[in-house]
Order: sequence, then C-alpha cells, then structure tokens
Amino acid sequence: MPINERYHDADIIESRLSAGDWVDKTLDDYLQVHAAERGDKIAMIDRRWQLTFAELERLSHRVACGLYHFGLRPGDVVSAQLPNWAEWLIMHCAITKVGAVTNSIGAMYRQKEVGYILGYAGTRMMLLPDNYRRFDYLDMITELWPSLPALEQIFVVGESVPNRMRSFSELLETPWEEEVAPETIAACRPDPNQVATLMFTSGTTAEPKGVMHTHNTLVCGTAQVADAFNMDSDEVIFMPSPIGHSTALLVGARLPMQYGMTTVWQEHWDAEEAVELVDRHRCTFTLSATPFLHGLLHAPNANRETLESLKVFACGGAPIPRELIRTAEEDFGLFVSALYGSSEALINSAVFLSAPPERRFGTDGALLDGCDGRIVDLDTEAETSPEEEGELHVRTPALFAGYYNDADATNAVKLEDGWYATGDLCTLDHQGYVNVVGRKKDMIIRGGANISAREIEELLFTHPKISVVACVAMPDPVLSERVCAYVICEQGQALAFEEMVEFLRAKKVSNWKLPERLELRDAFPMTPSGKIQKFMLREEIAGILKQEEPGG
Repeated sequence: MPINERYHDADIIESRLSAGDWVDKTLDDYLQVHAAERGDKIAMIDRRWQLTFAELERLSHRVACGLYHFGLRPGDVVSAQLPNWAEWLIMHCAITKVGAVTNSIGAMYRQKEVGYILGYAGTRMMLLPDNYRRFDYLDMITELWPSLPALEQIFVVGESVPNRMRSFSELLETPWEEEVAPETIAACRPDPNQVATLMFTSGTTAEPKGVMHTHNTLVCGTAQVADAFNMDSDEVIFMPSPIGHSTALLVGARLPMQYGMTTVWQEHWDAEEAVELVDRHRCTFTLSATPFLHGLLHAPNANRETLESLKVFACGGAPIPRELIRTAEEDFGLFVSALYGSSEALINSAVFLSAPPERRFGTDGALLDGCDGRIVDLDTEAETSPEEEGELHVRTPALFAGYYNDADATNAVKLEDGWYATGDLCTLDHQGYVNVVGRKKDMIIRGGANISAREIEELLFTHPKISVVACVAMPDPVLSERVCAYVICEQGQALAFEEMVEFLRAKKVSNWKLPERLELRDAFPMTPSGKIQKFMLREEIAGILKQEEPGG
C-alpha cells in the first residue's frame, strides 16, 4: 500500500521548521534551481554517462511522466537494484517528482533478501539490470514475481528484456512529457514531511528493517555533512560505496544534487581504477568505509600526484588503524576524518578539519552541530558521567521517521524527547568526542556493511548436522571483520567448511554474508541463564588468528 502517512507528529514538525532545522524542500526543488542556474555544469559521471544538471532535469522529468503513465502514484514504492550507474540517479530524481518512495537495494543482494524486501515494502515498480558481474537478475526476479502481487512493472537496464518487462530505454527515449501535462507532475510534489526513501538495514533480528526518511530529514542530514566539512558547489565527490547503502545515497547522490556539485561514481570497487578516476576528474572529497581507504592508499598507482586533488577521506563503518591515518596524512597529504552514524540517524559525529592532531587518532569524531549525545548505563538506563562506557543515544533533526510497518521496533529505539538509542557501546567526553568501543547489537561489520549474525545462525540451524551455532566477528586487517561460524555438530556428525558454505548458497544468501571460517566445538562458554558468551568466542578467534600469523 502507498506510504502516504506523516510519521512525524505536528509538534515535531512545527518545532523543527521554526528552528530552521527543516526547510521544507525536496531534492527536486534543488535540482530545478541548479538546472536553471548552472544547467551546463556536469552533475554526474559514471561508467558511460556525463550528465549536466539540465540533462538530468530533462531526463528525470521525462521518466517521471513515463512512470506516471504506467500507473505510479504518490506514496508508491519503487525498488531500484542497480550498481553505481546514472540510471539509478535519474530514477531517484524521477521518483521524487512523482512523490513516490525510493527503495534502493544493494546489487549484491540475492533471492532471499530481495524477495523479502519487495514483499514487505509492497513494491509497485522495480528497476534492475539484466545481468551484472555474471549474475542473472532476470532469472531472480522471474522466480520471485509470482509471489509479489503488488509488483506491476519491472524496468530493465540492458539488452535482454523479457516480454512481461520493459526496457528502461523506453522511459528515457519516449517523449512521455507530451502525454502527461507538466501541471500533473507538479501536483505530485510531496509534502516534505512525507517519506522519500525506504532503506532496509540489517539489525539485531534476522530480517532487515525498513528505515523511512522524509524529504526534510534527508535534506537536513545532507546539510549537516556539507557544514561539517565546509563544502560548497566547487566540490567533486568521488563515490565508490554501493548505492544500495545509505552512505552513497546521502553523499554520492543527494549531497551533490542539493549543493550543485559534481559526483563521480565508480561502478564497482577497484583500487587502481579509483586512483585514476580521482586523478582524471580532480575529485576532492569521498566518504567510504575503512577498506576503501586501505585499498586506495595501497594501489600501485597511488602517490601524491595522482591523489593530489583529494583533500578529505571521511571514513566510517569500521575502526581506522592509526597507522593508516598517519600514512594518508604524511605520504599523501590526505585528511582522514573518522565519523560515526547509522541509516537511522545519518551522520552524527566527525573529525573536523580543525581538530588537533591528538583527536585524529582513536576517536570517532565530535558531535555535529545540531546533534546531541548522551551515554546511558545498560542496566539502570541512567545517564552516565563523561568518559564512562554505555549505550550512545543521539538526538538529531536528521533522525528517521521510523521503521516501516514495525511500531514495536520503532518505539524500542525512538525514545522520549527525540532521543534515538543507537545500540552501540561508546564513551563521550566533555568536548563531545565519541569513541565506539563495542556493539550492543549482534552484528558483524564486514567492509562497512552490516551482517546480522542471527540471520546466518537461523539458516545454519536448519542444517541436519548442526546442533548449535554461533556466528561472531573475527578481525580482519582490510575488511575490519569477517564472519566466523562456531558449530556444535549433532552426535556422530562432522561438518566441513565447504559443506556449510554450499548449504548457505543453496539458501540463496548473498556471497558477502557467507562465513569465511568454521570452528567446530564440543561445547560453548555459557552464562548461568544459558546464553552463549559470544564475547569469549570473539576473543578466542582473535587469539587463534594472532597465533596463525607469521611469527605468532
């Protein structure tokens, strides 16, 4: 069903508007201004497109008319599962014009995740490639479609388009604007307090939750990023993170469109190509996970000259080794800003350009302007003194509207007086610097992407040879964490690593979620109440890996 409700109450809306936190604008409002004032400027560069703001406005209006022609209406959900391609940005801008909701799905997701998301969201239309990196998306959606009654139209980027589906080129090349009047599209302009995006994120449960952001919360969160790094329209953003992740949505897509910048998207991560793109297009800023920073600095063609234009690498999602920050600054003249955020609350802290050297190491940045923070005791839920460890709560005007169709999960994290319970264990000092020390949530962060341990565990529990399973994070120097599966087998049974992986692949789990190590045990460390002490398993596997290192 369409997502037309307002999820923020009238008092919150009035207070945010009166304070100037929300400006009641949509991304389309900004795009139209830039098309008029700087129409010839390059807005977006990808593997085959160089779109000016005027071209992006023209094409997205045409696509909006086409979508309306095929039945899209305000509040309907459109799912886009694409790599970092310009077609995604055109579609997002078009969806905004119609007042519909963009649901971006990671290109690496497969049947299990995609089927769940499309069904839960009630997706009306979908955009996907025919084939990408040797995976046939058409086979996947053909298998899923019979169980998705709300899905009416599927648009395909590519040459192969089955009969029931339509080519995205049809939307781009047909003059739909001659069939749908401009005032019809103008009348679809959404209330900025309505939902603009629905992004599914892994959490403490096996199934992902649908994070809803309004136009106002997204515009506000984007402005916080621009203000934190003193950005203007001269910036050239480099975006290697996948558009299915909130990082790329906010910084790779919406930030440049809101401020009239140029954005350069990399189709899929390749460190040597990334250096070439940064050098060729004189990129100045990027925000990506720690493995991207590691790869960029260790690329064979990386040096001060090839990375000369890149001034700031904002980095989140995983701890940044101190030596990596030092290498970036001393060898490349690159400022690394550690930051902290989430899909729900966007970016909450960052190491500012003015931060003293001692603050660039070992913290996750200072709270952004307009963002409050507090630490609460896990047992008493009382606010702690500075420097004490506890759960971080944040209060920000960029906070999400809620989890779609999940009031219980929303109420569990959206607290009184606008506070959001992050689920992360942190410290917060007198100067507002955040330091993440652990996670209350049972998640594994591989290369900046969240993997629900419970999701993998519940699938492995169905294996006939497995009696008990616990998935934990094991440290990795590049990806920060990988998945290790601890297993107790049924009596008389033995399980091989390859057997476990093939079992999960048969369940159509995405490859990046697969455990990369199997540890068989006869028993697990347990609490008196019968819960597995996962922290001891994490410590154990970290010790095993250290012993396996050369000279360990």
